[in-house]
Amino acid sequence: MEAKTPPVLTLEERVARLEGALGWSHEKVPLGDSMFYSGGALGLFSLALCYVGLGTPNHYYQFVFAAITIALAYHQGWFALPKKTHHWALALVNVVVLAMLYKLVIGSGVVEPFFWAKVPVINSAEGGFSMLPKANVTWQKTALAAWSIDLTIVQTFLLLVTLVGALFEFQPFASLTAFFLVIVSLPALVDFNWHWVFPAIISAAISLYLQSADSNAEP
Repeated sequence: MEAKTPPVLTLEERVARLEGALGWSHEKVPLGDSMFYSGGALGLFSLALCYVGLGTPNHYYQFVFAAITIALAYHQGWFALPKKTHHWALALVNVVVLAMLYKLVIGSGVVEPFFWAKVPVINSAEGGFSMLPKANVTWQKTALAAWSIDLTIVQTFLLLVTLVGALFEFQPFASLTAFFLVIVSLPALVDFNWHWVFPAIISAAISLYLQSADSNAEP
């Protein structure tokens, strides 16, 4: 019996087959009602935890970048598309939660990273009837200790290039800039109540996952 010769496919047909095998679709995945309510409940719970652990946003950049991040997630198809008007309220909750979480990496203000660079200065103290001279030691700032930097500007730049890298799917570049952003923000992280921050991050991550296209896609 003569074996059948496999058909010759064009490049467009091969790409279409590959996209189908990977589960790619032209249509946006709709947000399910159950995912909307569960994701919204977890989002509000995370919002309350963020308020206790982080406080309210202290810079308008946090809202700007939160809105850009959520819009990017919808544009790239990471989030399921709301199919009802009231579903878009969940996007607003996401923006507020993310704006509060962005306090971890932006809005640290002006800092003096070398505040510890001080020198001892001996000052003589006059008066009294003691035969020995009196003196006290004080610590005086050096020029290095007085040097300050607006950490918000550095954080804003790193966060901006991270989002641009994510937009164009430059994953190694975006991961590297995100790593630098965390390193730069380390001095400000000690001021937060991490007993509440960790649960806030976990609940927010679960809420965002419930809104993802993967969790809403039909099997």
